[in-house]
Amino acid sequence: MNWLFSRIDPQIAVSILLVVIGTAAVLTFSGPYAISIAVALLTWMYLCVSWNIIGGLVGQVSFGHAAFFGIGGYVSTYLATTYGVTPWIGMIVGATFAAIAAIAVGHLPFRRNLSPLVFALLTLAFAYVLEFGVSGISGLGGTNGLYAKAIGSTVWDMRFAEPGAFLVVIAAMLCTLLVVISVLYTGRLGFFWRAVHDNEAAAAAMGVNPFLVKQQALAISAFATALAGGFQAQFIGFIDPPSMFGIETTIFILLFTVVGGAGTLIGPLIGPLLLFPAGEVMRVYLQDHAGGALHHMLYGLALIVVILLCPGGIVAGLSRLGISRGRLRIPRAATGSSVKSAPASTPAAPGVLAVKGLRKVFGGLVAVDNVSFDVKCGEIFGVIGPNGAGKTTLFSMLGGFAKPTSGSVRFDGREIQTLAPFDVCRLGLARTFQITQAFPSLTVREVVVAAALVRNSEEEAVTLADDIVARMRLSERCNVKSADLTLAEQRRLEIARALATRPRLILLDEILGGLTPREADEAIDNIRSIRDSGITVLVIEHMVRAVMSLCDRIIVLDAGEAISLGTPQEISRDPRVIEAYLGDAA
Repeated sequence: MNWLFSRIDPQIAVSILLVVIGTAAVLTFSGPYAISIAVALLTWMYLCVSWNIIGGLVGQVSFGHAAFFGIGGYVSTYLATTYGVTPWIGMIVGATFAAIAAIAVGHLPFRRNLSPLVFALLTLAFAYVLEFGVSGISGLGGTNGLYAKAIGSTVWDMRFAEPGAFLVVIAAMLCTLLVVISVLYTGRLGFFWRAVHDNEAAAAAMGVNPFLVKQQALAISAFATALAGGFQAQFIGFIDPPSMFGIETTIFILLFTVVGGAGTLIGPLIGPLLLFPAGEVMRVYLQDHAGGALHHMLYGLALIVVILLCPGGIVAGLSRLGISRGRLRIPRAATGSSVKSAPASTPAAPGVLAVKGLRKVFGGLVAVDNVSFDVKCGEIFGVIGPNGAGKTTLFSMLGGFAKPTSGSVRFDGREIQTLAPFDVCRLGLARTFQITQAFPSLTVREVVVAAALVRNSEEEAVTLADDIVARMRLSERCNVKSADLTLAEQRRLEIARALATRPRLILLDEILGGLTPREADEAIDNIRSIRDSGITVLVIEHMVRAVMSLCDRIIVLDAGEAISLGTPQEISRDPRVIEAYLGDAA
């Protein structure tokens, strides 16, 4: 129980307390109409929290969450009316169907790393397909819909003598969902959610599997959304395709969540809490004055105000009051741990990396052409060449971000040219990027901990991360957002993030670029210390002085071809290198 309480975010704990107090107050002092409004309010809160898992925390916006809502409602209602299955079990079955459907919908765009817009439109299309598809199935009521027949008369049959019981049920569902989200968010998954949300490519480079993270989040979100659909069917007593699968449901979910603060823990609660009651009051007033559905203007105006004045939502506007998007929980460091930056595994073979006949063609452009070399364990190996020589393309193929047209890459005796970046990283090959990759919502310490969590327990990850942050001289900046660092600090953070994955080989892509001479000298010392710790280094660099002083061996590329390979002294005397890169003055 203490473990559970330690995983409940303080904002979530306060929210649960307020939900309980509010539910008790409505039940004690209000009548049926107020109870029905309270049920609707908590249902919208529940739906917004469910959508926020995938749309806010992971950043994959779904325009078709009504599809999962409808699946839950229709499956539970059909099972109850046709087979007499209790709605409680029907809700679970419907939620399971929705989760399976979500995995199917997300598989293609997530597996192929398609644009988030493709995923958003695909979910929207899925909702439309279900709406019109169900309308043509007579067994599901067709366009006439289904009535949730009163099967039985007990709580097990979801039949209540008082309407207030439905308020208790949805309040319990909301509180349970908040607890589940808090436990997940304050654990390992929370770091991975935020990392994928902020920078998917860099997250993959540190060993996080974006496909798995997004699929898990979508399945959880769909499961929770479908439970609300099953509840709504029993509360209203009637469902039809427009009410369950209609676009209006998704629009309200997005609107409430964005206004409150998408990607925050309590924004999905604040949005409907402020907008739904106000909209209901305006709706009642306008109905009495022939205003029709003009109360929807209130929602539109609220969205416009938030977009223009407070793009992060109400929670972002209240940040000055200490309300945050939800802090990640960093556990205590392991005491007496012997965790090291290099993996505690069998030492790598003498030839840790072997590249043979590597070739990459983009259309008619040959970026890398028949490049072969090997990197020995414990050395600093350099890759140099003029701009456009194919150096970064070579690194992308080594790290799994680009698939070679032909050739092979063997790391520690295993071919890796067909592996995804996160698999390459987990084998022990980490990389940095030529253009620094920040995680805007994560602090320095959170970034390094997130990388360390891929291959370590929570306590060991913190121990390892704190050690690396100190080695990279970032301790005084550990609580600063990674996007707010200077260029030199971001370069060091890139290295820290890579080291936290416990690599045997690290790829450094122009790590000295843009640094002052003093900062460059410090970076050179860092690279030497990395090699001295037992990690092999492969570095791309334009600073000739640094390459010559750092590297044991160097390969020179020109127009995608390897024109020289040898020690710094050997390549500096090679006429082809002098002509293509160093110049006569060298």
